[in-house]
Amino acid sequence: MQLGHFHSEYIYIVIKMLKAFGLLPGAVAAYFVRHWWQGQRQQRAQEGWPSVDAVVVGSKVVREGWRNYWAEITYTYFVDEYRTGNYLRKFSHKDDADAFVREMRDKRPRVHFKESAPDTSTMLDRDLEMIAPLAIRSR
Repeated sequence: MQLGHFHSEYIYIVIKMLKAFGLLPGAVAAYFVRHWWQGQRQQRAQEGWPSVDAVVVGSKVVREGWRNYWAEITYTYFVDEYRTGNYLRKFSHKDDADAFVREMRDKRPRVHFKESAPDTSTMLDRDLEMIAPLAIRSR
């Protein structure tokens, strides 16, 4: 997925939900929208988006709240030109997120991209399970 595009749409949705529902319910709704959004991208990709090999160029773990850790993987891929995307995965334990990030370093995961908009991309869980099978499972 293209981070800039995803980020601006996500921020807009979050602001609308906070305005409509208030701070706490809006934040909860925004969390579920993010989860839903990533699931939708995966579903569309499974329905026939073409794929290419990517290269992982960066990764980090970000803590969100008391028991939520997000592993963010940044990757590049080539479709007519070099493009960049990000993949987010939620973990309940920091050790699991760290293990996933370590396992993904220097990997060449499969990336699925939207043919009509090649900057829109995602990594599928089923593809990641092939290259990082132990790290992908959380407790």
